[in-house]
Amino acid sequence: MSFDVNWDIDKYREEHESDDHWELRRRFMERWKSDYSEERLVCLARVFANMELLGCRYPVEVMQEVARLAHDVAQAYRSSRKDKLKRTFVSASDAAEDRAKGVKREGGVIVDGPTKKSAKIQFVRPGQSDDTNMSDNEEPVNDNDTSDNDNTKSLKDVEENNGREDVKTSDPNEYMKEMQNMNCLDVRCFNDRMFQTYFGRMVLLIRPWTNKLSNIQSSCQVCHIPLTNTYENGCFSLMLGGKLLASAQGASKAEAKSIVETLAWNRLKESVICVVVKEQWIAHGDARISVSDVTGRQEEFGTPVENSVALKMMKLMGWKGGGLGAEAQGIAEPIKPNLQMVNRAGLGSNADIRHLRRAAQALMQRYVASSSLDVDLVFSSEFSKEERSQLHQLAQRAGLASRSYGDKDRFLVVKKKLDPFSLVRAVVEQGGSTPKYEVFIPPALGRR
Repeated sequence: MSFDVNWDIDKYREEHESDDHWELRRRFMERWKSDYSEERLVCLARVFANMELLGCRYPVEVMQEVARLAHDVAQAYRSSRKDKLKRTFVSASDAAEDRAKGVKREGGVIVDGPTKKSAKIQFVRPGQSDDTNMSDNEEPVNDNDTSDNDNTKSLKDVEENNGREDVKTSDPNEYMKEMQNMNCLDVRCFNDRMFQTYFGRMVLLIRPWTNKLSNIQSSCQVCHIPLTNTYENGCFSLMLGGKLLASAQGASKAEAKSIVETLAWNRLKESVICVVVKEQWIAHGDARISVSDVTGRQEEFGTPVENSVALKMMKLMGWKGGGLGAEAQGIAEPIKPNLQMVNRAGLGSNADIRHLRRAAQALMQRYVASSSLDVDLVFSSEFSKEERSQLHQLAQRAGLASRSYGDKDRFLVVKKKLDPFSLVRAVVEQGGSTPKYEVFIPPALGRR
């Protein structure tokens, strides 16, 4: 459809409008003048300028359309602004509130403020998203810098995320339902030849709290298969092990990438052994290692809790006590978190930290030696940042994975680094499903 192009763009410049603001709108209208009606194009140009310069937010469909149309114009504008002075403004209400609270800012960024009171422990359920979390070695989140009611979103954010608010799935059980609908093979049919695929030796690890492409990327990483992508002439391609996994064209790179993500996912789930990670972590007895646990009480880590779901499932699978494993080769004695700290006085002192390091190191060594597959070391949020940092270092030296979760009440989780192929074998030996993992073998592998 053709549109009338005999109209003057300059007549839409406002008297109060700055040169930069107008130049951005003018370029946008010049670019799409022959593709949109005058009224709609003027409206879209104003939306584009508001998103790019003011961070305004509109319905997702509108933001996606503007992000697609303004990609080239926005990139050119950002490149021209790289070396110019950037100003950060603070509203009068924020300035007054900062003064009342004793908060100091430099360039709009909070650099000093009153010490926050310790908040009450808020436990995070297993499986809850950790997209905003970081390790204790990174800079802490300043709660005054962000707001749950933030209604602004830049155009650049929309381009990078394709209008999605996050990368989590809408339903935590979506992946499980998808795999169960495949009518997969009985896990008793498993053999090691099923690991070999067209792309190499691979297992698809499925984490319900992230998107499909992230699951593919993490699976390739742990299986040591290179994953690369290219975008040329409007076509996005995904290469796995040097072989084409999926490719598609779209009106924008984000659209083509989204199509490829779905194509790649459907191909892999039907040709590769899949392991659904049902829980991000499982603490012993559904409880965490707290300060009270490590300052006197000798609770046994790994001892079955009579009302725990894990124990009931193990009994249903034939476990009658003793060591775990096909031949009961695992240790029969439970792991004990013998973290003997004298007291909490003088927190941060060298003596206090040495006590923590010795006790935590012994605990992690016993954890590594155990045959525990599903249980993780979960430390409560009562541990300070300095203590968590020490625990991170000890976990790394012990060959374990560690990560902190949460914002105000951060807590630490220490896990075993499991080889994906050994993990599949271990879960298959336990019937294909454990409290934390479940294996799915697609029908296409039955011919091997």
